[in-house]
Amino acid sequence: MSKPKILLVDDEERILRSLSMLLRTQYQIFATSDGHEALQILRQEKIHVIISDQRMPIMSGTELLRQARNIAPDTIRILLTGYSDADAALDALNDGEIFRYINKPWGPKELRETIAQAAHIAGNLEALPQEPSLNMPSFLPNEPEIIVNKRLSCLVLDRDEDTYLVVKEIIGVSHDVYWSQDLGSALNILTSKSIAIMVTELSLGDIDLSSMIKTLKQEHPELLTIVLTNFKDTSRLVELINQAQVFRYLPKPVRKGLLGRNIESSITRHYSLQAQPARLQTQIVEAPVDPIQKAESSKVAEFLAQLRARINRNLTANI
Repeated sequence: MSKPKILLVDDEERILRSLSMLLRTQYQIFATSDGHEALQILRQEKIHVIISDQRMPIMSGTELLRQARNIAPDTIRILLTGYSDADAALDALNDGEIFRYINKPWGPKELRETIAQAAHIAGNLEALPQEPSLNMPSFLPNEPEIIVNKRLSCLVLDRDEDTYLVVKEIIGVSHDVYWSQDLGSALNILTSKSIAIMVTELSLGDIDLSSMIKTLKQEHPELLTIVLTNFKDTSRLVELINQAQVFRYLPKPVRKGLLGRNIESSITRHYSLQAQPARLQTQIVEAPVDPIQKAESSKVAEFLAQLRARINRNLTANI
């Protein structure tokens, strides 16, 4: 069996050598310091995983991964950087749709495990037709087997009614849109309805919604979340990439055109995941390592389990 192919991109030769030595026994390595050369390699080779630095003189990592997504959408993308850069994390999430964001200096064990997981997923995707472009509207996907007439459910979790009204205006004719202004009712909706898309703030007053977003993704990898917020915090962004696979991270106040395009993209992605369930592997998230985060996630998971049990009891009683 041939080795998975890994493409390394970094303008520091020292980093390329270190990564190559770390990975060469398990993978076929392609390495370059030039983003344009990296894109050419992607066109010529079936690359399973691309790992790129962010700050490079010829082409930034986020721009490289954005173009890589269009050239080879099933290549798993990882951004490796030594800088705390919220804008880079934001672009990597929204434009590059990266699988993981790893800070330098990396831990060899962590890096090996992440790459092994990414390579395994990419290998499993090889037998599938290429995923439809997310630039296509949800009602015109380019894979005929994808069912596009199924009505989906979207939850808007935001105290601002304007957000709900905008989402309702964008997709309310074709899909069901629910609105919640508090965490309790949102969890009730998430438990009782099959929510495909969630449009949410990062906080409701003094309630941080990060743990809920992460836990929901762990339990429901098919759920795609669009975060709307005024805040850009690098560490939180990285957590939302690695532990929640947030689909998009957009600014408030809401711009209808931008939100509409990204909701349409999320619907297209959801149809793709339904048609090809093997693609759910790309939505796998890291488990939280911080004890406080673990505890918070456990509380959310326990509450969801209790809600499901209560709803099931009510359904049984009404039969």
